[in-house]
Amino acid sequence: MLTKVSLILFTSLVILNSCAKEETVNQSRVIGEWKLTNYNIGSSFDINKDGTSNLNLLHEIACANNEVLTFETTSVVSSNDTYNPTLNISKSQIDNTYTFNVECAQGVIGFATEFSQLNANTFQFNDSQFTIVNDTFSITLNDEIQIFNEDFTTVIETRDIVLTYTKQ
Repeated sequence: MLTKVSLILFTSLVILNSCAKEETVNQSRVIGEWKLTNYNIGSSFDINKDGTSNLNLLHEIACANNEVLTFETTSVVSSNDTYNPTLNISKSQIDNTYTFNVECAQGVIGFATEFSQLNANTFQFNDSQFTIVNDTFSITLNDEIQIFNEDFTTVIETRDIVLTYTKQ
């Protein structure tokens, strides 16, 4: 009888221990530094007027991109220098062209918050979920960009921002 109880307890401990190790291994996929490598609003634009349109606005906006998210084993994610340009965008009602006025953030904007693991490759922080695929993940900020009429009195459309990060 004691042998059966010992066997059941031993088996239970092995199963629980293997589950804990699996969670640690899965969480380790997110642990480390992730650099912002793509910032897009769904269309290609030539904001810097160099003759080449880019979907990735990091190639179009002259603001410094030093954003790195750091995920720690304590379930904290932080950034000491968040990429946060101000985009004022208008759209011509006549020819549907866009005009951009970009202001780079002055100073440093940082944050620290908790993150959680939802399943093997999916994590969440600040109400944003993301799934790691290879060494990248993307976060979508819904309706984050407002596009105005030419005199900036009426919002005529909104755009999502998709931020893509790559593990360093």
